[in-house]
Parts: sequence; C-alpha cells; structure tokens
Amino acid sequence: MVGFPGIRSLLAVAGLGLVGAAGCVRTVPYAQRMEVEGEKCTLLQALMRQPAPAQAVQRFVAEGKEAKAPVVVYVRRPEDATLERFFSEGTQCTDATFKVVQENVVDAVVVYLQEVQGGYAYDAQRSSPEHLSMDGRPQGTVRKDGAVWVAGADVI
Repeated sequence: MVGFPGIRSLLAVAGLGLVGAAGCVRTVPYAQRMEVEGEKCTLLQALMRQPAPAQAVQRFVAEGKEAKAPVVVYVRRPEDATLERFFSEGTQCTDATFKVVQENVVDAVVVYLQEVQGGYAYDAQRSSPEHLSMDGRPQGTVRKDGAVWVAGADVI
C-alpha cells in the first residue's frame, strides 16, 4: 500500500473501533449473567437450609475434613436425558457451612435440581466413592415467592 499511508491508519482505527464495540457488547451479557448467578446462589442458600441438605452438610463438616462442605449442583433434564452444572464457571456461592465447587471432587454434597412449575424439586445427599448415585424421589421443592425462595410442602 505504497502511497496510501492514511488508509492504513484509517483501517487501524476502524479495526480498533470494532474491537472496542464488541467489548462493550459483552459487558451487558456478563452483568446479566452475574445477576442470574446471584439469583441461583440465593436459591441454593435457601435450599441448603432445608433439613436433609442441612444434615448432609453438617455431617460433612463434623468430620473435620474441611471448614465448609464442598457442594456440587446439577440440573436434571429427564426429557433430554441430560445432566448439566447449575452454576457457570467461576461463580462464587458460599455461606458459613458450604461452598459451591465446580471441579469434580470425590467427597462432597451433591445437589440435583429438576425444574417443576414455579421452582425446583431437589435431592441433596452426601456423595462419596461408596455412594455415587442419587436414586429415589426428590426430598422436597423450592419455589419463588416474590423475591425469596421458599420450601414447598409437595414433592413430585
């Protein structure tokens, strides 16, 4: 491009403008994703206060392996025969007794969620090398009531 030095500068500025615009576009979805992840954490914190999940965490912590029980959360989608992680990579969800982990761990509390009308049915149990499956009926449900998640009396 001999003789057109201005064209190179113009193309460079235009390219940087496109890169900058694409960066701004990603900011909004990231903020929305963080809001959704925060809502998921609020849901999990409410669920972990229910008797069966709370007991699973208490038993883990009582053994003294870790100060906070590692919790892995999955969503069951039986219609698609799939199981997927509930939280996005890098999400921080914790409280005084548990912490959500994304890596595969041998010994943890595993929470399975399944969407039901207005909320989720759940099953939360200690998973270890001796017990790797979550069989049986869900332990309960949680549903959205305004801005808070509440336990449901019905189990599907």
